[in-house]
Parts: sequence; C-alpha cells; structure tokens
Amino acid sequence: MTNMDSNRFNSLYCILSENEKNRFKDITIKLLKVNFLLRLNNNDNYLFIINHKELLSLFFEYINFEFIIREDKELAYIKSNDDTLINRINKNETLCLLVLRLLYQEKLDIVSLSDQIEITIKELQDKLFSVGFDNQNNDRVKKSTLIEMLKTFKQHNIIYYNGDLSLDNTTIEIYPSIEVAMDFKQMNEVITRFEMLKGGEDSDD
Repeated sequence: MTNMDSNRFNSLYCILSENEKNRFKDITIKLLKVNFLLRLNNNDNYLFIINHKELLSLFFEYINFEFIIREDKELAYIKSNDDTLINRINKNETLCLLVLRLLYQEKLDIVSLSDQIEITIKELQDKLFSVGFDNQNNDRVKKSTLIEMLKTFKQHNIIYYNGDLSLDNTTIEIYPSIEVAMDFKQMNEVITRFEMLKGGEDSDD
C-alpha cells in the first residue's frame, strides 16, 4: 500500500462510527476465515460491504489479498493467488467440489435465477459414485467421508444444510459462491487431473 493509499484508508476508516468499525472488524475477520460472504446469509453485512468497497479493498490490498464483489451473485470474497481454496483442499474434496459445481450447473439450467439451488444427499452420493470417487462402500460413498467434506464447504459458505447428513433425503443448498470457488477454467483443470487419476498416472492425495 502506498502512502497515498494508506492516507486514504485512514481517512475512510476514521469517519466510521464505532458500530461501523466493529462491523468492519467482524466482516474482515469473517472473510479471512471463510472466503465468501453472501447477502442471503447477512443482508446488513452485505450492504455494509457495498457501501464501503474502497475501504475494504484498501485493507485487503495491504495484506496481499484481492477483494472482489460479485453484485450479480450478491456475494463478496477475497482471493490470494498463492492460497486459493482449491490449493488448500485434498483430492477427494476437490473432486466433491467439482461434483457440487456440476450439480449446481445442472439445476441452474432448469430453475429461475431467484430459486435456491438444492440437491439431496442421495443425488450427491450417486454423482460421486458415478465418477469413481474414493472411499466407497458397496454402491455408495461412505457417509463419514462425505460428512467431513460437507462440513468444510459449509464453513466456507459454499453450501448450507440444516439436517441429518446420514439421511438420503437431507437437502443441501448450493450457494452461488460455488461459481467462484470453482470456475470453468478450474473445472477443466480438475477434470483433466481426475482423468489422469482414474488412469493411474497420479496416486497422490
């Protein structure tokens, strides 16, 4: 951050009320922990973000993150080129994220933009099984493996669920942040890598 940027940040921050400063702190901490913030989770936080774009952008620039707002998807997120979500999750989690992205796109093609994108645990299991996911038991993906991965994605505001994940009919909502967590370029890269893995060319986790 240049001196000019630093002065601009200070001037923008100083005019915030105490409540706004507390909200700024909460939002920045949340973004650093989970990557994504969506309007549907917290409308007040999202409106604060929209109204203080420059302040947040300057702050994250200072700590070497890119701050991005997707108003078309009503979400905000931070991005570091050397520490993306894809780089921090293992092979199985990456494949599960890919499958969630594919299911999201399938649902998006048949519902309106205002509708929630929802799938069931069984739909996810069936799709994972069809692509040869690891940790399978008979004709199903192991629930324990699936539950741990879904907990990770929920923590990052990629999905939401509020039911018993051991039940086939439990519903998972896939948030629009999945489009950012795995864009089409990343999808192509993961699909290529997955084909290599299926062919036995790479056995690393």
